[in-house]
Amino acid sequence: MDDIIHLRAGELLFVKRGTYLVATQSQACQVLWLPLDVNFVRAFLQRHGNDLAHLERHDDTGVNTLRIQPCAMAQECVTRLAALGGEGASSMLAMLRLEELLLLLVFGSQGQTLLAALRQQGNRHVDRLHGFMEQHYLRDWRLEQYAQAFGLGLTAFKSLFSTFYNTSPRAWITERRIVHAHHLLLNTRMSIVDIAMESGFSSQSYFSQSYRRRFGRTPSDARRG
Repeated sequence: MDDIIHLRAGELLFVKRGTYLVATQSQACQVLWLPLDVNFVRAFLQRHGNDLAHLERHDDTGVNTLRIQPCAMAQECVTRLAALGGEGASSMLAMLRLEELLLLLVFGSQGQTLLAALRQQGNRHVDRLHGFMEQHYLRDWRLEQYAQAFGLGLTAFKSLFSTFYNTSPRAWITERRIVHAHHLLLNTRMSIVDIAMESGFSSQSYFSQSYRRRFGRTPSDARRG
């Protein structure tokens, strides 16, 4: 959950659903963000199922992020996607370019790991769990209440969660609340105590301790900086 990733120019970073990134440096850079819609991933896996079946199946989905050094053809795809820009990113041409990029990557050196993550991304159980957690992560619930509201026993809920997110529900919830609080801290004028309460922390002191462990500075320092 606290991995620091240093990306070089031209590298790609696959981020699994439910994993959140926070920039830790203020150095200016340009990033092309290519969201993978669940329905798009499912259609991709179905359309190319016969070809993908020839790849050795890799069921290790214990990666939340995957840094990829693209081949020349994949880099060209990224360049063409970037050139579309704006509203063009959702066009049919952009979807075809994105599909071409995924094919190049899954048949590349890290393709087995990426394909396993894509198959998980298109899983309907993952989609439902992700939507549920995004809707309820700020609720003041015990884990038993999360499990009950989702419709599983506690043990089954924790097992499902760990399989898909590679961490425990409590660790994910804490991280998600910290990211939410970080956004409010930098983009609103809410007081720090109000941010703590809004983000699901029981007190300002607990929020400050959690924030400092995550970012290496206090919320007050972050706002001043």
